Amino acid sequence: METRDDYKGVNYDDIIPFRAIHPGEILWEELKARRISRKAFAGQLGIERSVLTSLLKGRRDFTPDLAQRLEQALHIDATLWTNLQAAYENDLRRIAERERQEAAPAAPIAMQYAV
Repeated sequence: METRDDYKGVNYDDIIPFRAIHPGEILWEELKARRISRKAFAGQLGIERSVLTSLLKGRRDFTPDLAQRLEQALHIDATLWTNLQAAYENDLRRIAERERQEAAPAAPIAMQYAV
């Protein structure tokens, strides 16, 4: 069984997630937990339902203005939403870099077998 001591000395900044989690996924879970419909919530935020759907599906970024609206509507600090957006963007960057590094050694090997 793992204990906290097993993770002493681990630098969590070095851990790259398998996939980045968009803040829209977290918002969607929050809305489901509170049983708030997308239509009602879009109206509460003063945005089109299609815009909310794009946010929930990760097709739009969470802006500081949206974060303020979410804070007013859900009473969840705006800083959380802006931090989630920043973490998402950072994770995307780190995942892309890891994928580039993993793919880099394959190119010279493939060239050896080129016809």
